[in-house]
Amino acid sequence: MPLPTNTSRPSLPYVPLQSLPNNTRYGILTTTKRPPTAEMLDAEFNALTDDVNTLAAAINAVQAGSIPGANDPLNANKVLKTDGANNLSWTYVTNAEIEANAVVEQKLAAQSVTTPKIGDAAVTTQKIAQNAVATNQIIDANVTTPKLADGAVTTQKLSDNAVTTQKLANQAVTQGQIANNAVGTNQLIDANVTTTKIADVNITTAKIADAAITTVKVADSSVTTPKISSAGSQLGDVLTANGAGTASFFANVGKVLQIVSYEDAAFVRNEYDAAATPINLISFKTAPFLLRITPRKTNSKIILFYSIKVGSYQNQYVSVTLCKNDLPFKVGQDDPSYI
Repeated sequence: MPLPTNTSRPSLPYVPLQSLPNNTRYGILTTTKRPPTAEMLDAEFNALTDDVNTLAAAINAVQAGSIPGANDPLNANKVLKTDGANNLSWTYVTNAEIEANAVVEQKLAAQSVTTPKIGDAAVTTQKIAQNAVATNQIIDANVTTPKLADGAVTTQKLSDNAVTTQKLANQAVTQGQIANNAVGTNQLIDANVTTTKIADVNITTAKIADAAITTVKVADSSVTTPKISSAGSQLGDVLTANGAGTASFFANVGKVLQIVSYEDAAFVRNEYDAAATPINLISFKTAPFLLRITPRKTNSKIILFYSIKVGSYQNQYVSVTLCKNDLPFKVGQDDPSYI
């Protein structure tokens, strides 16, 4: 209740509102005719001073009701603020009135922190729980190549028919990556299997269709004797050309009576004669080979075929001369620059 403002000194004798201890102290002293001591007077005045201080504190605690503007509707929901220089003002609670770290988690209502309240790049990896980002939280086409770890996309993560031709780099699919019988005819584009795509010795007889190899596909001199079939011919028949582009086996046209061969597979290093030159022909082979052929007729033809493998040091030349009875039998063509 408000304090009275018409307080006056009481009439005598003063009767207190309630009986208090020692409220007749000085009356007793008067009866006994003794003066009050200094201790009594100090106690009375000290107690009165304490009462005044207590009353002042109580008044200060409730003085808000007397602050100007407290009953102004415009100050509703505002708080009283001081600038520390004895100036008071009414204000809403703003960021300036909230001390750093003053708002704790318990003071935030559930779902109260919305997207606009989160600063850009404020949510770091450590703030995201495991398995917290679901498919719906990823924007379409937002997972780019740099975001995929090496070896992260496994076979189970690829849907059937998901890897198309345009997604394969040239020469990216090697033989080791293709399972047996995995590529069928329907998977090959017409005319798309080129020579460079076929490994050496990779086309076997069973893979060649009947009559698929025509004359223009056979290189000159590529068909050797073992490749020519003599089916239907007789013993002693000879393969003969008719001069019109065909060949047949005929009897009694002529035949090879003897084939004599000799092979010396040994090799000798540094075998040479310093005096031998393309002009000065010298035979220095210490052990010449010997072939014996007995002709049936005086006009029999003897065909001699020979093959010699030789080598030389760097920046040196090699010359071969075939001799018969220590005399040149066949001399190769000279290179004038080395004479």
